[in-house]
Amino acid sequence: MQDVDPKHLIVQPVEFGGVPRLRLKDVYAVYTGQFRRWFAITAPTSLLGSAILLMADQRIRDIYHSFPAAQISHHAADVAEAGVLRYGSFLISWFLECFALAAVATVVNGLAKGERDDIWISDSFQRAREHFGPLVRAAVVTSSIFVAGVAAIELILISVVRVFGWPHFARFNYASAFVGVIVISSIVSWFGMAVPLILSENIGAWAALKRSLNMSNGYEGFLSLLVCESVLGSFVAGYAVHYGLTFLFPTQLRYTESYGWFVSVVTILASAAVQPPMFIGFSLLAAEGTTNSSRLPRPQHLPHID
Repeated sequence: MQDVDPKHLIVQPVEFGGVPRLRLKDVYAVYTGQFRRWFAITAPTSLLGSAILLMADQRIRDIYHSFPAAQISHHAADVAEAGVLRYGSFLISWFLECFALAAVATVVNGLAKGERDDIWISDSFQRAREHFGPLVRAAVVTSSIFVAGVAAIELILISVVRVFGWPHFARFNYASAFVGVIVISSIVSWFGMAVPLILSENIGAWAALKRSLNMSNGYEGFLSLLVCESVLGSFVAGYAVHYGLTFLFPTQLRYTESYGWFVSVVTILASAAVQPPMFIGFSLLAAEGTTNSSRLPRPQHLPHID
């Protein structure tokens, strides 16, 4: 498979009003050009993150099953432990995604000099390990923003239910929650360029987050499309795997524990396969912003998106 040089996309951007424009087709040119390599990066981190979330969820279930619900006020320590496990596992999973983003940015922006081209041998995570501390801090900040945003959305939905009543709101519940997650994720994506900047510029997490926020100015629509692709792609991939496999396996196998684990693993891998475009978009936008920041004005309107 012939590799696509992402630098060519940055050196020769599409012009619109004299300002370079990063387009979705540029992102997908890089994605399809080295699909196996991106999958080799996101698959392990997705599997590990999902395993951590699953183990934490099982432990939380055990905690709440260890005492009657009516006595929850007498088990403050257990409830606190469950809360720490819930956020801690989410933070670790979020960090693993940031780690995968760092590996993708290493390849997209050519940060690993002298690396072998064999995707199963080359180590795309080296620079991520070298910037472990700043990546952790960036993960803590961005995950906290996401959690705070989701909490705010839940409070809004609770208020709406109190006003209109659950019977009138029930049919809109899932759609409202889904739209809320998309909105919050789109806002968090404004900081998505921080990880590539940490690796390429050797700057701290706070400086990278501030620069990422500035770089997102005028590209909010582009970033939202990347987020929608990732969220919707993961949902569609999971749905297709869940229902597609029912046509491949006999009924007697579909009710076994091993089949459930098999479906879960394949679903996670399918989701991992559609994550790279968002990471590639963050990496290209960070590189473009760094290249043009000293000689080009910031865009004042949304980029042209194909």
